[in-house]
Amino acid sequence: MRLTRLRGEDCPDGRTCPAVHMTESGSLIIVGRVVTDGEILSQMAIGDGELAVEVPAALLPEVPGCADY
Repeated sequence: MRLTRLRGEDCPDGRTCPAVHMTESGSLIIVGRVVTDGEILSQMAIGDGELAVEVPAALLPEVPGCADY
């Protein structure tokens, strides 16, 4: 499957910043730090095969509320 990088190319080393990629089928793949805090995870409905990742709000300014951070 071919990916297109949408965000994250402005990292100084080009590989450690959170990034957003789009797949050929139109879905998004978000790269970020894995959330391991049990208190945070208990507030989320995470299904089998899913994983929560954290990315800076500035990465997705179009999401309501993110522009405030």
